[in-house]
Amino acid sequence: MDELESKSGMEIRYLGQSGFQLSKGGSSIVIDPFDRKSGDLVGEVVYCTHGHPDHVGGIPTFLDRNPGAVLVANEQVAGQFKRYSDRTMIAQDGGTYRHGDWEFQFIEARHGFLRDINIGVVVRNGEESFGHLGDTITYEGFSSTKVDTLAVPITGVVTTSPSQAIGELKKFEKPLPTIVVMHWVFRNPKSFCRRLLSEFPDAKCIVPEKGELLPL
Repeated sequence: MDELESKSGMEIRYLGQSGFQLSKGGSSIVIDPFDRKSGDLVGEVVYCTHGHPDHVGGIPTFLDRNPGAVLVANEQVAGQFKRYSDRTMIAQDGGTYRHGDWEFQFIEARHGFLRDINIGVVVRNGEESFGHLGDTITYEGFSSTKVDTLAVPITGVVTTSPSQAIGELKKFEKPLPTIVVMHWVFRNPKSFCRRLLSEFPDAKCIVPEKGELLPL
């Protein structure tokens, strides 16, 4: 899963929970690695939306395996990994960061727990883009941002529920991005996609399998 191939398009691999690996042109980044296995990958940047264990569990494995890699995260996450402070870039709402051909745009998206900072991200490489909401109960800031593929949580309570997610997506300009379901826990992601397609017949909704490349 850590072999990178030189292909023209961006490849997006689902790592489980809310974790993704993005690869293009022999370069790779990881978002929200939730355990050691999902962090045991070759890459240059690890981005984490917020500091819960199921989103940061793979950070040490990733950074130890890739001595030149950078941790990009908000101040709460950075505070949990002070031993990597010389390799950390702080993400702030409205800011951007560039690493080689990868460009990161940071958009704060409100977590269900008020004291937890959750900063979602839109990652661009060339003409392709991928958005990741983290754990959020509102998609404000993303609805007006152009993105090709958007990873959407549907657990509820700390994130949008399936109904809330569809309500938030109604605020987006049409056509919708390709929607990738994540962080579903006890929810039925296939049922969510069916409900989404009943509202937006022209939309594309993907329920990813752990370890697979998204069929974009």
